[in-house]
Amino acid sequence: MAFRQNIRLLISKKWLFLDLYQYGVLFCANFVGQEQIYGTRMLCRQWIWLKRFRHRRGYGVHSPFAFDFLTYVVYERGEYYAYRELKKRYPVFCLFGGFHRLKCRKFLFRLSNYVHPSLIRIYGHLEEAETAYLAEGCRSAAVCRDAFWKVRVQENGGFVRQKELMVVGRGIAPRHWTAVVSRPLTRCSVCLLFGIRASKAALRAWNDVKRLPEIVVTFDLYDYGLVFYDRSKQRQDYIVNF
Repeated sequence: MAFRQNIRLLISKKWLFLDLYQYGVLFCANFVGQEQIYGTRMLCRQWIWLKRFRHRRGYGVHSPFAFDFLTYVVYERGEYYAYRELKKRYPVFCLFGGFHRLKCRKFLFRLSNYVHPSLIRIYGHLEEAETAYLAEGCRSAAVCRDAFWKVRVQENGGFVRQKELMVVGRGIAPRHWTAVVSRPLTRCSVCLLFGIRASKAALRAWNDVKRLPEIVVTFDLYDYGLVFYDRSKQRQDYIVNF
């Protein structure tokens, strides 16, 4: 009787070992796959950085406005008041692109803080963390998700009165960007577009946006495209090594 129990115990342990082994193999394969994907993305990111090396930190930029924007918004490394709390609410890990994701979120915060809009109008899809970073950058701003982005809003026959930070997120087809960006805004408003180089169609749409008569200054950060409407500035397009 004891012999049979020992045999059953050994068999159960054997199957337990095989189960653990299978899970271990699957985990390692998945981890290696993630590492390969991350490694490929990192190589692409490094290649982009090298290609844009001469556009780093405002090198060659003569406009005081553009230089200040690059220095104190794009490349600012100081710790803002809400960073610690936001990182607790939306943690990221250094592996699998986490460092770059955090860098982008902090940029969204600084942009909102810089523009200081009355309204943050979001077209398309943003991650919850991205929306939170934008909202915390200017706590007095109302956040509006515009589901009816095809409707061109025009008040009093001219520009809307409030200062906006307009965000064109994921899910808006690039062919519609010009329709969204050209809607009437105050001259102090700013528009941010996601993924301007995510595809050939996106890059073509970004070039179309830059040619619009309403657009004055644009910044190409590779991950984002920034549009300024202030006609007191000289028309210019900047490539930034972000």
